[in-house]
Amino acid sequence: MNEEEKKWGEHLAPENVDVREQDAPATLEREQDAPATLESDLIDPNDLSGVLPRASSLQQIVGGLIFGADRPLTLDDIRKCLLDVAIANPLDETVKAYSDVSPRDVQDVLEGLAKLLERMGMGLSLVERQGGWRFQSQAAAGPWLRHFLKAGRPQRLTRSALETLAIIAYRQPISKSEIEAIRGVGVDHLVKTLMELNLIRITGRSELPGRPFLYGTTAAFLDHFGLRNLGELNAMDPTLQRSKPAERRKVHFKEKPKDEKPPAEKPSVETPPTHNENETSLPL
Repeated sequence: MNEEEKKWGEHLAPENVDVREQDAPATLEREQDAPATLESDLIDPNDLSGVLPRASSLQQIVGGLIFGADRPLTLDDIRKCLLDVAIANPLDETVKAYSDVSPRDVQDVLEGLAKLLERMGMGLSLVERQGGWRFQSQAAAGPWLRHFLKAGRPQRLTRSALETLAIIAYRQPISKSEIEAIRGVGVDHLVKTLMELNLIRITGRSELPGRPFLYGTTAAFLDHFGLRNLGELNAMDPTLQRSKPAERRKVHFKEKPKDEKPPAEKPSVETPPTHNENETSLPL
């Protein structure tokens, strides 16, 4: 280092001067100026205003609920959730605004969402199934979805199995002997197949001689054929009308006087079809 550099060094950094000591008063001053954390500044768990993003509409809330639910949601499920959240957050005015929506309001939102998805053509539909609402993929995307999920080819029912299933759907509750009388052939293996696919189930036992098992459709049947309820079967084909459940019950169950005790159960002469628990409903 030459003489000129030493001169400039002494000028810029005089001896016996601690830079940290010079900065200390400013640091202390900043610490003194910092406001103390008050108890009132802590977040109230019952007041979410200003903390979470705000829902801009009932449609946004309902859509999020249905997307995140693990089952179809009914109108009562949605309204109860809105009310429960409002009770848990009494200080949040925005949350409270959605707490008293009517069933008609929720129904209008659901129908609006369904129409919106249909117009957008996103491959998704909002449908009413099993008494509730859910999102599901559209059938047009089925081949790609099955390939992605490695679901393989869909299992198809034979014509005889479809005929048997139709008889059960339109005439339930129905016994096996009644099905065979309509079809004119035995249906043991067909009934077993339909039960393994979870499309039909045993709904009870008839009071006719021999107490045969009675069969009916399942929720998976409605889901697979895109029906909200069994009443929609009549709309599919006006020439085919479903039997009235009350009339079918009269065939298999006799009305007893109120003071008469039911007869003791007799051993069954019919064994139920075996049902493989490892089998599931029809694949996508």
